[in-house]
Amino acid sequence: MKRSVMIVLALLVAVPVFGRVKMTNKKVVRELPKKLPRVQEPVYLNTFGADHRFGPAVQHSNRDSEWSAVLIDSSLNGYGPYNPTPNPLAHAMDEGYVAVYRQFQGLNVTAGYIGASQSEDGEEWFTEQTLNTRYPTGEEEPDLPTATGTAQGRYPSAGFAPGGNPTAIWNEYTNSDHGGGTYGGYPLYTYDSQGVGEFSTWVNPFHINNGCGTTPCDPMDLWNGNSWVNGGGGSPVLYTIYNGWSDTPANYYWIRSNFHANGYFIMNDPFIIASDGQTVDGGMTPLWYDYGNYTSRPDYHINPDGVGYMGQISYTYESDTEEPKLHTFWFKKTEDFGDSWTSDEGYQNSGYHYINDETIIRLSDSLYTLWSESPDDYPEQLWYPDAVCDSVDEATGDTIEVACGDSIFYSNVDGPCFLTPGWFFYYDFDVRTDNDGGLHFTVVAVPMVCPDSVGGCEDNDGDGLADTLYTESRFGSAGHYYFYNPDPVDQPNNWRASLLNDLSETYYADWGTSDIPHINSDAYPPMYYFYPQITLSEEEDSQVMWYAGYEGSAFTWSEDTMFYYPQDVDIYMMKSTDLGGSWTDLENVTSTPGGIYPDKHLEIGIHLASTGTDDEVSIFFQMPDFYTETYPPSTGYEDFMNRVYVGIYSNDAVGEGTVGNDVEQLGPTKFTLQQNYPNPFNPVTQIKYDLDRAGDVVLDLFDIRGAKVKTLVNEYHPAGSHQFTFDGSELASGVYFYSMTANGISKTRKLVLMK
Repeated sequence: MKRSVMIVLALLVAVPVFGRVKMTNKKVVRELPKKLPRVQEPVYLNTFGADHRFGPAVQHSNRDSEWSAVLIDSSLNGYGPYNPTPNPLAHAMDEGYVAVYRQFQGLNVTAGYIGASQSEDGEEWFTEQTLNTRYPTGEEEPDLPTATGTAQGRYPSAGFAPGGNPTAIWNEYTNSDHGGGTYGGYPLYTYDSQGVGEFSTWVNPFHINNGCGTTPCDPMDLWNGNSWVNGGGGSPVLYTIYNGWSDTPANYYWIRSNFHANGYFIMNDPFIIASDGQTVDGGMTPLWYDYGNYTSRPDYHINPDGVGYMGQISYTYESDTEEPKLHTFWFKKTEDFGDSWTSDEGYQNSGYHYINDETIIRLSDSLYTLWSESPDDYPEQLWYPDAVCDSVDEATGDTIEVACGDSIFYSNVDGPCFLTPGWFFYYDFDVRTDNDGGLHFTVVAVPMVCPDSVGGCEDNDGDGLADTLYTESRFGSAGHYYFYNPDPVDQPNNWRASLLNDLSETYYADWGTSDIPHINSDAYPPMYYFYPQITLSEEEDSQVMWYAGYEGSAFTWSEDTMFYYPQDVDIYMMKSTDLGGSWTDLENVTSTPGGIYPDKHLEIGIHLASTGTDDEVSIFFQMPDFYTETYPPSTGYEDFMNRVYVGIYSNDAVGEGTVGNDVEQLGPTKFTLQQNYPNPFNPVTQIKYDLDRAGDVVLDLFDIRGAKVKTLVNEYHPAGSHQFTFDGSELASGVYFYSMTANGISKTRKLVLMK
């Protein structure tokens, strides 16, 4: 797609060309986006006659390829897995898979039945019907304490670990005198006493919230559980975080089991692990900005040794004036399977640690500098204004350098905007803890731009950030970013970052005006919808990770409406064999045809399994049947019947990724020379470099003409990470180059001294 051509067609005014100009009649985002409110599912309305015709089911490739998928069931709508919170697919190595979802039982009945399918090999699946027709309090259909008397299951998750039983976990939408509060959230679980296989016996459900032994429940109204079962150091443990819907401000309740036997769990009492109303240092000062309106719900993951992290994205109450000023990632740590979490350390004794502004600035600048210095290798990414490209002089045939940096012009800003360090983290992310206690997360993040016309690109307060920041998602460098720190509490600067998947084309598209709008597309952009997923291999001592995302894969531009319409949605996946240090090429694994509405084949609502292996990973997803609209008038493809699939992706390749480093203790895998920081500088800057093996190191400084100014370093260095402090107080302002040679390899970077 020629995005630049398409954008130029949208411009109504002439702008002088400088480098690579991006011009649009769309507006820059001035208001920083708040979190998405809770979604209340609409009331089901049957509009079908007896002769209703369902749309055709999609058949994916067979197991002889690297991708295959099996249609395991259907759901009356797509609301169960539309957001990343539930975990509907679980995997136990050498035992099998279990998927739990909201199950279709006919066009004339409730959408709230919970179903389960299980498989030993991922090819042959066995399905169990309606697991939630009886409550632990004794009621049964058709006299359940719900508005209809029938089951009203919501947001199901699957649990399965070696030595355990297939487990289904969900919450019921009950009457307020049963679950309490406004929506009667009532969390339950059940398990298959026969274990994975063709024959199953799912027992009657049990309470997850001990406070539901008497009704209404206390705490009341628990919804949208983020639930797992893992090995727990030898015996399966059930963990979950539930959202207290009726709590204002919002509270999030942690519940875990303390005993397991033959599928049955004894649960601890719930306690609040996170709250939009949390205060700091035992006082009355809020922790989060604007009553939590910019604070995400929590996500977490605990490894088999009991080490884990619970993370959130937020601004702080003090973020307008104090570090951290950026919308950043916050986390608590547990070392005892979630019995306790950091509570009186970190930021203002809140128990939370975070990625500081300096680290985010350094990581983003590292990636942006790489893209700007290698524009031919990264043509779809945003470049700094000083980027140069090779061109050919038509008169002489000589290769020359021309300015090709990005200038972005918006309809509501005078003059150009430029790429500047920093990211805005959106509210959907996925967390994993590896076997060594390292923290991994992937998040929807977009770059920042600053308006040069009003001096917004200056840094008058010296915090490393431009004085005026706008988020920019539509012109490259926006999408799913991955972060890793092997010990984030004790090494707070030791983060690594990479862009896994650029979704800027998906973010540019006009979903709300298309024939395939996603949920909330009338009010919220696609950054809220197309969330990322990661998972780890379950094999011993493995460093394999898997990534999956879904996004727009085909688009059309209309000169009549000036809209960019999405035509298709596919699943994209990749693999790392070194804990995220490098990744294979991003692959469209479904690649089904977009078609003409209603014959569209969209893979949505994806969820990676709880674990994978070194060779393959499974993924849960749904596909809407646009012939069967179950919530008319539809506002998104969740309002149609959805078919439920599980796919298997195999990949035995390894690859290299784009990585930005802020490394203290990570062992280098190759010789790297990092961009100096700060840059521009006056008069002192830091130059960091990593050696994969010991050797002689020579660091030379050159002026803009290529003449050598001085040798900065000439000595033997051991393997590892090193830093040189360069003082340019004796030099004139200008552009210089520093070149390092180590073990026969040379690397060069540019620095700018500005006095």
